[in-house]
Amino acid sequence: MTLFPEWSLDKALTHYNIANWGAGYFTINSRGHLACTPYGKNGPSIDIMDVVEDIREKKLGFPCTIRFQDVLRSRVVALNESFRRAIADHNYRGAYFGVYPIKVNQMREIVEEILDAGAPYHMGLEAGSKAELLTVLGLNDDLDALTICNGYKDDQYLKLALLGRKLGRKVIVVIEKLSELPAYLNLAQDMGVAEPMIGLRAKLTTRGAGKWEHSGGDFAKFGLTTPEIIKVCTMLRERKMEGALKLFHFHVGSQLTDIRTVKNAVREGARIYAKLKKMGFPLDYFDVGGGLGVDYDGSRTTFESSMNYTMEEYCSDVIYQLQQICEAENVPPPNVVSESGRALVAHHSCVIMNVFGHIEIGEGEQKSLEPPPKDEHEVVREMRETLQALSPKNLLESFHDAVAKKDEALQRFSLGFMSLEDRAKVENLFWEVLRSILRLQERMTQVPEDLQRLQDALADQYLANFSLFQSAPDHWAVKQLFPIVPVHRFDERPTRETTIVDITCDSDGKIDKFIDLKDVRETLSLHSLRPGEPYFLGVFLVGAYQDIMGDMHNLFGRVNEVHVFCDDEDPEDYYIEEIIPGDPIIELVTRLQYDPHAMMKKIKNALEQKVKEGAMKPKESVMLTDFYEEVMRGYTYLTHARSLD
Repeated sequence: MTLFPEWSLDKALTHYNIANWGAGYFTINSRGHLACTPYGKNGPSIDIMDVVEDIREKKLGFPCTIRFQDVLRSRVVALNESFRRAIADHNYRGAYFGVYPIKVNQMREIVEEILDAGAPYHMGLEAGSKAELLTVLGLNDDLDALTICNGYKDDQYLKLALLGRKLGRKVIVVIEKLSELPAYLNLAQDMGVAEPMIGLRAKLTTRGAGKWEHSGGDFAKFGLTTPEIIKVCTMLRERKMEGALKLFHFHVGSQLTDIRTVKNAVREGARIYAKLKKMGFPLDYFDVGGGLGVDYDGSRTTFESSMNYTMEEYCSDVIYQLQQICEAENVPPPNVVSESGRALVAHHSCVIMNVFGHIEIGEGEQKSLEPPPKDEHEVVREMRETLQALSPKNLLESFHDAVAKKDEALQRFSLGFMSLEDRAKVENLFWEVLRSILRLQERMTQVPEDLQRLQDALADQYLANFSLFQSAPDHWAVKQLFPIVPVHRFDERPTRETTIVDITCDSDGKIDKFIDLKDVRETLSLHSLRPGEPYFLGVFLVGAYQDIMGDMHNLFGRVNEVHVFCDDEDPEDYYIEEIIPGDPIIELVTRLQYDPHAMMKKIKNALEQKVKEGAMKPKESVMLTDFYEEVMRGYTYLTHARSLD
């Protein structure tokens, strides 16, 4: 089926919407390959297929995560510079301090890269648990950078924060519930910390917009109500600790899709800040939390997988709204803090997977299309006549007739009046009728409603070597859309409408919803598979949450990973700085409390017993023992996928 009679690289760029979701970091090069441009179209370019070939030469195996570390650094710089420009444009008298919440992706290489790129801006870190705070304290040693402590806190958590204060760091404990405040102040006194730094998180009435809108508002999990804020103020005054309150904080949700939500939240929060300032509390920081979105589908709308604003607009609106309220309330403007995580890390990471086969809906033997025998079953004959009489004028009638005949065949078979062979012939003819209808309706300007979804229903299933639950769990869990495109052959017209299925034994292990400018597509246009030739797809913008939240469904573990940097001396080249092997099977079974060495010994003993019984030769026993141990120490994914075509 010819989907696009005219094709070009420009058409490919538009069809896959790369220019929009790619945010300037991805494009198609003259070779028809997807390329990464970490610093924009005029900067260095990395041919992703070159990286794929490098991975193959190193025999790493797929799926494989590629991290473009220059993209990560570019995002850090872009956020800080956007806030700096907004501050300058509005003559704002405060500064900006970025804070990365490591929960978004706690991988050491990512956190260290963010800190290094953000060092000129005194980029800080946020922790939401004891384990994260231990990590943050071990990494964030910039005395001018902030360490924000969120989440529920026990005494150990609070003591860790006070340890940071004793080291002279700006560690701010954000009070999420009233009981945390006296505990923190008592521990500070016990540990001899005269100047603990406190923040309070307000539970704003303003709610977010998008998939995570319920994480904010009056019924949010975290934050203090207005009466509770007043109580915090009273408790601090009673202890003469007003000077400890340094930060006002709120968070209205992740992936905010509508800029109006940002404006409303900042205005509401700014009023509370101003009132607290007038009450005599020397607040220095105004923390707008996270929420800066990522335009996964490139539509620039309020759809759940998009956002109707840019990073620059977000920064400008935060500064402008805060400044307006401060001027109206006649209070000095605070330093601004944001905890943007998704917007920093999503773009830098993609998962590359190889397609090793496909399932064509309704494919089977074509004997039913051969000349019919004289004693052919009447339902088979009638279905054949429907196919032969098909024309552009009777598409809808033929479709209804074919559906009716297929149902009749099922009924007759269930009652014992049709053979299995004849039922197979009916089904083969049925699918051929549908494929013929699809070919004919390509030339129609108006397609009947009953036939409009036929193309989606007949889409091929492409078998991809990956686990959805490990590499893109949010697609399964919360229906998050990610851009999925081939990484090569863009100079060729795509001829197949497809869905993607993974290698797990789970019917949910599939991707049948794809990004689109206007709505959600149910198929993805891909190229026909060529026997013996590899075909690679990439799932993009997966740097946020997916690494950490992926599970071990079917014991498919973490995938192989390479970290790529631009070559400073050659704008068309790159180098792989680090290779992180994926989980071997032996590590996963050990994690689940199996003893792999005992398992291997048991297999070895069983094979040796077969040798003693004369059922196997010693050489074969040794070979099979070695094979079992080799697989146990190998990659969890398909390493020698057979072509199914």
